[in-house]
Amino acid sequence: MSAVVLLIASLALAWLARPRTGWSGEQAALFCSGLVGSGASTWELLTLAVPALSSTEANYLLASLCQYAAFPLLLLVAAIQGLQKTGYTDAELLRWDRVIWGRILLVVCVIYVLMQRSHNLVLLDNAVILLGCFAAIVWLIAASKGNARRINVVFAITLLSLTASYFTQLLPMQWLIPLSFASTWGMIYPQSLSTLK
Repeated sequence: MSAVVLLIASLALAWLARPRTGWSGEQAALFCSGLVGSGASTWELLTLAVPALSSTEANYLLASLCQYAAFPLLLLVAAIQGLQKTGYTDAELLRWDRVIWGRILLVVCVIYVLMQRSHNLVLLDNAVILLGCFAAIVWLIAASKGNARRINVVFAITLLSLTASYFTQLLPMQWLIPLSFASTWGMIYPQSLSTLK
């Protein structure tokens, strides 16, 4: 069931951030996150439907890409967009192009490999979840300054409660990622919740 939630959330994210005229670096990063998430969830659903296709290596690779590349990239974009709306930083300094976001994704992947080889993936999981907390908090700050909608506050509080549930071990990682995908894109695209463009 978590794969279905991830598939729906990641397909919606990829659709909303799809390439178009004036495609920004943030949109490209969100599109990449959506594609990786939809690929991982599609593969998981496919191997559940046809167990003969199951491959331990492929399952691990796609799940790792989603958890340690797409998810942190999504949270980083949410944090950057929240920072832009707070007014504490110059928003133009945080508007990066697609090349910079591609390099950020490369750095995220290198961090994953280094943490995996040093057997510190739990530390990386906690760092990613703290990034999610930071993203939610900056959106709450932006909302307190009147630069975000009430729906942003709802999704930011949802993301904070999901991360708190993870740290208190009430919510496993297999559910945290799909639910966080959904709440994060809802925080970024509140105007598109009623109708997908």
